[in-house]
Amino acid sequence: MTERERCEKNGWTVGTRLVEDDGSGPTEIEITAIGAENILAREVAHNGIRCRMIERPWNLGVRDWKRVE
Repeated sequence: MTERERCEKNGWTVGTRLVEDDGSGPTEIEITAIGAENILAREVAHNGIRCRMIERPWNLGVRDWKRVE
């Protein structure tokens, strides 16, 4: 499944914020672009600390991401 397909399946669009915790504290990202197969996102916070919000490609399939409500 491509990142685009994963976003479509979950109803995630540009601007959607997602969070997951791989054991080192929660990471929150914001989707900034959805391409033909891949996405770009910026890390908003990690373990409660705001990040520099650098945009980069993300692979959503390796973790259990949830929409930030």
